[in-house]
Amino acid sequence: MLYINEWLPNPVGNDATGEFIELYNSGTGAAELDGYSLSDGAKKTFSLTGYNIQPGGYLVLKKAQDKLSLKNTDGEVLLYGSNGRAVDGASFIGAAPEGKSFSRVDYGTASIAHFAFEYPTPGAANKIVDTAVHENTYPLGTSLSQQLSPAGFILLTFSVASFFLLFFIYVIQKNRNISNFFFGRDEEGGV
Repeated sequence: MLYINEWLPNPVGNDATGEFIELYNSGTGAAELDGYSLSDGAKKTFSLTGYNIQPGGYLVLKKAQDKLSLKNTDGEVLLYGSNGRAVDGASFIGAAPEGKSFSRVDYGTASIAHFAFEYPTPGAANKIVDTAVHENTYPLGTSLSQQLSPAGFILLTFSVASFFLLFFIYVIQKNRNISNFFFGRDEEGGV
């Protein structure tokens, strides 16, 4: 019942003082972390021996403690159990927005679908905000062009036609040769 709850790879300011990884114990008993370890997705690991998390509690590890370097692009954090196997993990593709932690939004089993970049809440429950609005992300296959209503289409067509008609009249009035060609008048105004 141990989870990677959130991690901040790209803090505002200094990475050395701002980066953190937070674990959460969703169980009903205290979790002893002897034999457990964290990895930053590279070869670096940090032993959690000696740490424990109370039921419903959080463990926040700052970079100064764990010495892990969280990547700002294509980042990953893994939690290994005492048997050496990964028991939880989270990763993202692309660049992490500055000042946002990669936060668990639910506790399902497929970790890739259960994280989003949100405002950090170290040592507390994650606050979930509608990322589709403030991050401007859209579901795959969604049209980004706005559909015109029939009235909007007619208005647009009328506006474009009016512009070209007025432009045509302006050009004819300014150029006497074209005016003579279309209306059969000479420069004196006669026929």
